[in-house]
Amino acid sequence: MRLKVAGHKGYITRSTKLTKYEDAYAFAHDEYLRLQQAARLGHSLDEYTFERHWNDWYERNLRNGTWADERARWHKMYFNRYFKDYFSNADKSSKLLNDVTPQFAHGYWDWRKAYWTTEQAAKLREYNPKRRGSKTRGTANAKSSPAVKTLLMEQSALNQIFYDAFERGRMQQVFKMRVAAKERTPNRRAGFDTGKENTVLVRNLRSYRDCVGRFASTGLNAWHKLQRAQLSYFVMFLLHSGLRVGEAREMKWSDVKLDEVVEGEEDRIAEIRVSKATKKGQARFVQTQPSANSALKEWLEITPHAARNDWVWFGQQTDADGKAMQIGDLNKSFQQYLRAIDFDGRQHGLLYDRDGDRRSLYSLRHTYATLRLEKGDVSVYDLALNMGCKVKQIETHYSHVVSKQRRQQITRTIRKKKSSAENGTALQDDVFLAEAMRRYKAGELSDEAFLAIAKGKAS
Repeated sequence: MRLKVAGHKGYITRSTKLTKYEDAYAFAHDEYLRLQQAARLGHSLDEYTFERHWNDWYERNLRNGTWADERARWHKMYFNRYFKDYFSNADKSSKLLNDVTPQFAHGYWDWRKAYWTTEQAAKLREYNPKRRGSKTRGTANAKSSPAVKTLLMEQSALNQIFYDAFERGRMQQVFKMRVAAKERTPNRRAGFDTGKENTVLVRNLRSYRDCVGRFASTGLNAWHKLQRAQLSYFVMFLLHSGLRVGEAREMKWSDVKLDEVVEGEEDRIAEIRVSKATKKGQARFVQTQPSANSALKEWLEITPHAARNDWVWFGQQTDADGKAMQIGDLNKSFQQYLRAIDFDGRQHGLLYDRDGDRRSLYSLRHTYATLRLEKGDVSVYDLALNMGCKVKQIETHYSHVVSKQRRQQITRTIRKKKSSAENGTALQDDVFLAEAMRRYKAGELSDEAFLAIAKGKAS
């Protein structure tokens, strides 16, 4: 079809993708009316593909500084892996935005949840070209079924993309992507049992750091030993501060105040300034437990990067000035550590919880919250404020602990108050017994008489 629409330079030439003339003519007529209406509303008459719009949307957000670097990487990674693949035609060309119907868009969830079971994904598991030259080339750590949190993050991103396209007149309709309600049931993260598991986790850190016992190795160079020490202190810090991994990665020594005094307490704590470049986009001050303060002090003594503007936790790479850069993803090293721990004869050590859920560094934040609530010395409000989350999140994810914390209040029986008559009788009895004691001491009552009076009142 070849259309001329008022207000648009040149002709609009497109394929109707129909083989019969009558059908093609009807389609072209309807399209002509639609484009006329779009022109009146000031919408774009250029046909944008999903990929073209996403690139424009992504670049605009980068220029505006909307995201932290980590979130920008997330958007790019998920577009390349999932969004670009699904919102495409059979020939792999990007789908036109106006060809994306609500029905097609909502089909994304079924496709996404089954993605890692497809033949294409099986090949990716075996070989990942992005890891060429690495020790491991596969993507074996990809979960077969995405977590609810992951799907909700994708839902948010897709809704932003489509709404932005509608606002700019690149789509003629707007709809909301929404994960099925049953998929959005809140669930607790895999943490560590605050009893034996937590004790074993911490006890093994010393052996791991010092390369002794089951963690002994003669093939470690100085850098690997330093990495082990850093991970052990990093774990202790997260476990007793409750910071998100991303927040801890942004820490510089200038954000740390050691040995802060708490009124009425002998132990000192650390105060951490969380950068606004992290998830919540605003700075806050976190009060750690004494163990986190000790971990930071010990790490400060051995780290080669202890200047005020140095990263607390660093990687092997350096920047243009030769200064160490931030740490990367330590989850794999942490999970290898958990796997190597000897715990109740389990095949994978502490890597999985009793429900079979795989643990990660985030499990330390979950364990921190559980420990604080079980101690019963912090309110849900104060804990949420310190952890940088909503009170509702604490109540939802840790309701089992909050219930235990309030067990005494929940099960306490209110004793019935004595009546005024009963209180008067008791008072008279006390006065009578006091008078008997006075007379006994004065020699006016014998031993037998006093004992008889006292026994009578006690009964």
